[in-house]
Amino acid sequence: MGEGGHAGHRSLGYEYAREDQARAAASDLSRRFPEEELAGLRIYRVRWNDNFLVEATFSERATESRLQDARALLGESGRPVHPDDLDDYKRATEAGDILPGWLRRLFGS
Repeated sequence: MGEGGHAGHRSLGYEYAREDQARAAASDLSRRFPEEELAGLRIYRVRWNDNFLVEATFSERATESRLQDARALLGESGRPVHPDDLDDYKRATEAGDILPGWLRRLFGS
């Protein structure tokens, strides 16, 4: 299975170059999935590259075929984010914008 949602993960993360793309994808997902399946939806602004991440969290009621539908919808204009990278970004955000070590090395910070 490709990045952006591996078997066993109930969260999907996709990256977008523009805020309007991220908001449109999140809005489409919200319209197409009932609350019983879509447990959470969040948009993050990636401060070090000005991109945007959409994180969609699904309940156990969402079947694998519904997760595939969500991947297809989010992937229309977004790039899948590996679950570990999404977790790293969320930890950095909660820690007050401290970049993870691998990212600091990548950007030479």
